[in-house]
Amino acid sequence: MVDLPRAAALLKALAAGHALPVAAEKADLDLPQAKAILADLAARLTAQAAKVEKIERAEAARVARSADKAKSPDELVFAFDGGSRGNPGPSAGVGMALDAGGFAVAERSHFLPNATNNVAEYHGLLAAIDLAREMGVRRLRLQGDSELVVKQLLGEYKVKNKDLMPLVIAARNKLRDFANWEIRHVGRDENKEPDEAVNRVLDERAPKKAKKTADADEAV
Repeated sequence: MVDLPRAAALLKALAAGHALPVAAEKADLDLPQAKAILADLAARLTAQAAKVEKIERAEAARVARSADKAKSPDELVFAFDGGSRGNPGPSAGVGMALDAGGFAVAERSHFLPNATNNVAEYHGLLAAIDLAREMGVRRLRLQGDSELVVKQLLGEYKVKNKDLMPLVIAARNKLRDFANWEIRHVGRDENKEPDEAVNRVLDERAPKKAKKTADADEAV
């Protein structure tokens, strides 16, 4: 077991430019103890580096497998989501290309300073359509967890909100660029990747404000 306080003192002295014998003395260690600590730390760092390398290799292999599975962009599924903090409030829509394993291979997002959840969902849909067009998709497969958006796009629900009508028209116009397209409604548990991306965008662009504590509220 490494004596962490002494190990820290030893490393601090070495970082300050002291020779090992002097650094050992400053850390209240004899020379063999100091060498043993350094050897132990070196072994730990080597083991950690090996773990990181293993993770990186696994990730590179996953990306390579994803590329093989998605030799044609038509094999990708384009998932979308949107969300608002405040409804209306700071909002984001995200479109994402998913491979056969459900892993994201490309993403496009749109931040809105003030919008509703439904408007944000439509911007996620538009982002997904634009992303698919950029990737050369001809047969587009879309999925989202907003039943309203899916049903309105398919014409099964009427569009009664005047703010949504231009977005519905824009989506239908963009879809004309594809040889064919389909869209399906999925549960939130099947739409985790874009959902997490929406929260990430909002955290970056419109972080939640910390609530004041009771003490702060009562301070004079």
